[in-house]
Amino acid sequence: MRAGAGMKQIAIVIALCVGAWFFFVGGRKLDEAMVRDYYQKDAHAIYSRDADAICKKLSRKAVIESKVTAMGRTVETTQNRDEACDSVKENVELFRTVGDRMGGILTIEYDYHIDSIEVATDRKSATVTGTSVLKMGESVLQYKSNFTQRLERELGQMRLVHSSGVTVVRLGGAGAMSQSDFFRK
Repeated sequence: MRAGAGMKQIAIVIALCVGAWFFFVGGRKLDEAMVRDYYQKDAHAIYSRDADAICKKLSRKAVIESKVTAMGRTVETTQNRDEACDSVKENVELFRTVGDRMGGILTIEYDYHIDSIEVATDRKSATVTGTSVLKMGESVLQYKSNFTQRLERELGQMRLVHSSGVTVVRLGGAGAMSQSDFFRK
């Protein structure tokens, strides 16, 4: 056997070991800074109306439980990843439609507040509680949410695994709540 072939085999074994370590250990650990980065990227995807980027942040095993109240009617749903992605795409399309009908002058405003981040002792998951407000055109359309979410790292990427949230949807005018009122405790 040639010396070059032996070195090549050693390099392959080292690469496989590094890859296995990353897959089983390094790519699955998270910290508070990673969690905050996840939410910043999520906010950017919402501002950009990028449904695909939002869907990529959902784990394949995601379970999204929501309670949404709009115009006096409350609907409770539990969705898997595919169903949640369909809902995201429908909402992004709704924003586009409303924006187009208003002459393209409506902007999306989104803000979130993280109340707490609890990183598991094994650093493989984090539970996050918080609030968010998504408004279109000041008060034309407003989503006010409280959420509890569990994030995990999957193959080096942060993913939403479970979400439980309550959202109130308001349409236009005097019924819309200001963001400062929402965050006031």
